[in-house]
Amino acid sequence: MFCYTYLSNVECGLRELIMWSEISSEHPIFLTNVAQCLNITLPPNIVAGLERVRQCFMSINQQARQLLGSSPQYRNNPMHNYTLAQQTANLMQQFLHYDQEFIGILQQLQTLGPNQPVWQTLVHHIEQEQTYMYRLIANLLQQLSQQPTPYSNMYSVSTDPEA
Repeated sequence: MFCYTYLSNVECGLRELIMWSEISSEHPIFLTNVAQCLNITLPPNIVAGLERVRQCFMSINQQARQLLGSSPQYRNNPMHNYTLAQQTANLMQQFLHYDQEFIGILQQLQTLGPNQPVWQTLVHHIEQEQTYMYRLIANLLQQLSQQPTPYSNMYSVSTDPEA
């Protein structure tokens, strides 16, 4: 990670998850399209893997958006905040799982088109970005896991809609 990211509230973590899961769901499409343009044939198992992680990241994105949409109406309810934090943590764990799977696919993609510098650069760039996302989400998950229980007076979700 290039710098430490501080999780100021659960909604902040959901926003990060929404952004990175959306980017992650677009990467497989981009890779498939560039491979076609460069006449690089992707093996069927790689195509299936790319489609699988795309769908998984899209699902995480949709679930995170739903959680974020439900959070304002329950801001002052400690039990809801705790539940929201647990659900966010579960989505982050799923993200980490799928990101590991995607990084493995990217490593396989690097073996294709060895004489295609554009392809190699693209795959390497996406792998670096997915690795960054992994470290970021793992860091946010660790911070989220250290949040107090619902019975603590210190725990609250920000009431600032821009947070």
